[in-house]
Amino acid sequence: MFTRVFRIGIAALLIAAGVAYPEFVGAQIAPGVQQSAAHTGNVTGTVTQGDGAPVANANVRLTGAAVFGTTSDARGTFSLISVPYGAYTITVTANTLGTASRGIIVKGDINVSIQYISQANNTLKTIARVSTHSAGAQINATPASIVSVSPSEYAFQGNTTWRELLNQIPGVSVTGELNGGNSSANVIPDSPLQQVIISINGALPYETSVTLDGMPLQTVSLSGGTPGAGTDLGFLPMPMFDTADIVRGPGANAPSIVDSIGGSFVLHAPGHVDTNQFEFSASNDPYGGIVSNAKAALHVGRLSATLVYGINNSPGPLGSRNVISALSYPPATINGQPFLQCTPPTGCESFPQASPIYQDCGCYIQDSLLYCCVPINSAWSQHSGAIALSYNITPSITAQVLYVGSSVTMATPNFGITSNFTPGAGYTGSISPGMHTYFDVLGTTQSQGATDLKEEKLTVDVGRGVLRLAALQNNSFLNESRPDFEPNGQYTVWGTGYYAAAPSTQVTFNGTSANLIFPAFGETVSCWSNNRDLLLSYATQLGSKSSIGVSYVTSYYNSPSELNFPAFDFSESQSNAISETTDEFRFNAGTEVSDKLSLDASWYIAKGLYHVPNPSNPGTFTNSTFSYSAPRIGVVWHASRDTVIRAAAGGGYALPPLSFLVGSSFICNIGPYYYESKPNLNLEPEKSFGFDLGADIRLHHDTVVSLDLYRTNLYGQFYASTTLTGMYLGLPLYTSEEGNLAQSRYEGINVEITHDVAHGIYWHGAIGLTRGYVVSVPPGFYNDPLSGPNSINTGIVPGINFDGQSTSGLPAVPYANGSAQFGYRWSPQKYVDLSPTYYGKDNAYLQPAFLELDAHASYPLTKNVSLLATFRNITGAYDGDNQILSASPILGAPTVTGMPYPLYGLPYGPRTVIVTAHVQL
Repeated sequence: MFTRVFRIGIAALLIAAGVAYPEFVGAQIAPGVQQSAAHTGNVTGTVTQGDGAPVANANVRLTGAAVFGTTSDARGTFSLISVPYGAYTITVTANTLGTASRGIIVKGDINVSIQYISQANNTLKTIARVSTHSAGAQINATPASIVSVSPSEYAFQGNTTWRELLNQIPGVSVTGELNGGNSSANVIPDSPLQQVIISINGALPYETSVTLDGMPLQTVSLSGGTPGAGTDLGFLPMPMFDTADIVRGPGANAPSIVDSIGGSFVLHAPGHVDTNQFEFSASNDPYGGIVSNAKAALHVGRLSATLVYGINNSPGPLGSRNVISALSYPPATINGQPFLQCTPPTGCESFPQASPIYQDCGCYIQDSLLYCCVPINSAWSQHSGAIALSYNITPSITAQVLYVGSSVTMATPNFGITSNFTPGAGYTGSISPGMHTYFDVLGTTQSQGATDLKEEKLTVDVGRGVLRLAALQNNSFLNESRPDFEPNGQYTVWGTGYYAAAPSTQVTFNGTSANLIFPAFGETVSCWSNNRDLLLSYATQLGSKSSIGVSYVTSYYNSPSELNFPAFDFSESQSNAISETTDEFRFNAGTEVSDKLSLDASWYIAKGLYHVPNPSNPGTFTNSTFSYSAPRIGVVWHASRDTVIRAAAGGGYALPPLSFLVGSSFICNIGPYYYESKPNLNLEPEKSFGFDLGADIRLHHDTVVSLDLYRTNLYGQFYASTTLTGMYLGLPLYTSEEGNLAQSRYEGINVEITHDVAHGIYWHGAIGLTRGYVVSVPPGFYNDPLSGPNSINTGIVPGINFDGQSTSGLPAVPYANGSAQFGYRWSPQKYVDLSPTYYGKDNAYLQPAFLELDAHASYPLTKNVSLLATFRNITGAYDGDNQILSASPILGAPTVTGMPYPLYGLPYGPRTVIVTAHVQL
């Protein structure tokens, strides 16, 4: 198995390494999710002579992914805190007794015994015996509230999406679009292009940092509408990333303060491997497709390589079939006659307004025309690959290169919906009036997505520290093309409508065959993401108890896009020149005040620069610069060997998404008035101050409980407001633009308890409660001229959750999410368990609170081959087996959008059994 190795320790700035080990790997609270400690461990031990007498003042040095040092006390004991997972050499030097060393693997708390051998009973070849053993269930010894996950392990168990993996973690919600949690693109559960946008501790996606080895990651949004606002993890293949951390709250060692108000999601690149290994898995997917992943680790002299390749091919939930279409635009002609479909006096608004032949009748379901059989396809094919190379140029210089590539092609029909078919008078067709499920086909959308991620790192041991230079290039691409409507030809038609030649005379179709010609409507949306980062860092030990570090990261991002409607001679593009640049300095220092108390402090200095269109001078650009600096401080108190109490506090900083500074050129007619969205170059960044208080307690050698309380105060959170700005074409014109609230707040509690053993009963439970509300708003906030004071912005009321759902005047019920597990393990590869996941009110699926239940089982066929089975969504909760929905859900956790969309709940994913064959050599 591949060790998950990464770094958020006191002395290290974003150092990743990798090794292999065959032993049982710590507590698994759910597939791919580690116990609630970071991937760091405490290395404690004793130095004794052959007769058991302690050896005081022996120098103890740990060398590997980082360098740690200390000396033994009068009892011969020593302690090294927060050592990142990895392979190390422990070296002990005692006066007159000599030097002893041994390689060790840190994958949790570990005890090391060094016993010098007396001359009388041994040869001169052996100076000392060095042995290690586990210190028990791992506890979090860092100042931050951290959960660690193993995406690669999760993927090799037959899983295809980050969504279920991350939704198991209390305080974490996975949602849609990068801006406010919307998902405006078609959704197929478990599809490769289903958006995976992470929210931590209730914060919006643009308030949640995503980094790779400390460098910010930005990707294009699936909807293409909110560039510069975060990362869609759906573009990143899970099998390549052995390790990742979710840092909840103001972690004192967070790699970045930019966009990390709620917390940070920290990915770690693979590092050096020291043995040759191979891993392969093959599974079915929820819709009968094939998922397979392969990984090879190679070690040749100074060079090591990790290669990964994955395939995800699926027919999708509907495969290729014919469906009955409704709600779409009507045919241009039926049997050669131009057709309107809707009653002209009461029909829907035409699109474009100058062409009455194109009628959007989706707002009047009873006016819809049904026709069968429309061919659709919902299949996809995804291929992803990666290679990580590590070369030890000298014992103190290592060069590493990472490449990750992924491409996906999929077909997505528009959403299916159950609605009331109410044809007009004279209808006697075979489809009875009443509720039926139809598909708004509009032609199958062909989507293509790709990502191209490269990272180069150079690591140099300088003195007692580590110098790192790293560069990142991250490109992603998305193209959505909808060809002309359904193919022209013969269809069976039901319902009523109106020919253009006789708009007042209703025509009835009773399952009759007709020749339909559809209007040329093809559209294409293409968007790109270009992300460039550069990092320089140095961290070093100061004596045996302290460390300091400094880092500099600069990041560039732009996201050009194109929108084309050839039929209407319409196109819109966003320029390559629209971009964002961030620069950030971080200074870090940590010290062990005593054997029980350690302190860590970081100071961040950040600057954001936007290059955006100048609304006052069309065709030109303007630069907007925002600066910010703030500290983060962490304290860890080791009350006992089994109890750690932590506290972290500090500032946060969120820049406005580029779309808030760009605005839109559209002026839309909405009934009795017109509406436009305008940029606001006077936006101030969001600023915050938060704290987290927590503790980890080892109740038993195999049982750990973790508790964290947090609160984050936000100043100047973004919120759209609407004002009357004049008249347009004889109607009022209302303008919406983003502004800054006065003060709002996120707060909550996360609790976890885990009991894990190599053999026997294991169990886990976790729950998170998140609440968000507004403390105060700017003057005049409720004075909206559209309908009078206190009318439009009442979704934001002090003391009520951001979702505005409470009607009692009291704070709304916090958003809750959680997971549990109960199982029995005969051996590391032989186990069964039940694993429920709870999604509370206001969840990202737009459903009432529900419990989703999975079961897992593993059985080893040989030492190297196992079968794994996942019984997903056993109760069939919102399985969405035949649902393809287009909706705009609010974020799962409370958000400041204040506008819940009364649309359709999103499907969770089908009830299914996934069987995986797993080979490991």
